Amino acid sequence: MSLCDRVATLFRAYPGAWLDGRELAKVGGYAGWRTRVSDLRKPPYRMTIDNRTRRSNGFTISEYRYSK
Repeated sequence: MSLCDRVATLFRAYPGAWLDGRELAKVGGYAGWRTRVSDLRKPPYRMTIDNRTRRSNGFTISEYRYSK
């Protein structure tokens, strides 16, 4: 299973839920998880993935959500 497949599996397990980028990094690799999320938006996956950022205790938190 590729790292893209692993990230896609995580998104599909939690459709509609906001997932913290730190959790995605654990599955998709620390240095390349953002690229993998981007790749999931393209063929052959064609997943609809939204992004949002928010501030919490002085830190910026990046979250992603898969919409069916």
